[in-house]
Amino acid sequence: MNAELGPVEVYDLRPIREIVFQKLREAIIDGRIKKGEHLVESIVATKMSVSRTPVREALRQLEIEGLILNIPRKGAIVQGITKEDALDIYDLREVLEGLMARLACRNITEADINRLKGIIELMEEAINNENYDEFLVLHGEYNTIILNSSKNKRLQSTLKNLYEYLTGLRSISLFTKDRRMVALEEHKEIVYALEKKDEDHVETLTRMHIRKAKKAFLSNLE
Repeated sequence: MNAELGPVEVYDLRPIREIVFQKLREAIIDGRIKKGEHLVESIVATKMSVSRTPVREALRQLEIEGLILNIPRKGAIVQGITKEDALDIYDLREVLEGLMARLACRNITEADINRLKGIIELMEEAINNENYDEFLVLHGEYNTIILNSSKNKRLQSTLKNLYEYLTGLRSISLFTKDRRMVALEEHKEIVYALEKKDEDHVETLTRMHIRKAKKAFLSNLE
């Protein structure tokens, strides 16, 4: 295992098992720990300067999430995010983000509409300057504003958990400049519908946006 996990920070007051789980989860999702790698309790514990007990508990949770597979006499093997996982995530996003947009339409403020418009302008600049990393950061800020405007804490928690899986998927679905330009136009239409308080239209546009992202993801895998 080559990922640089690093020791648990002494100032982090969360339970050790939670910290270990989150660090391993992030490393698997962002690809620092590769599919097929073995996670050995003793090695992980040494790297993170913790006992083996929280590592064992974290590995159990990772198995529940489907990110690792425990094989008898072989131990924990990283599964990562499979193509099937990705398609499941897109299907969930279509439903949940459609609801998110509908709820946001009822609650979003004029100030947040203006913030979204400003972010879209910056996203366009990032595309023109071929600053892909900046585009992804702005894309995340755009989603966060709409998500927070939904005012639904359960939905926010569910989508935030889902969004943690999206780093790798977005790097594929938004790989081409053409797709980023199309996505930008879709975002403009969504913001316009939010501004007009058109709940049905904003949900339809959002669901279409996710379906197109899913199609781009599949196309770029080929």
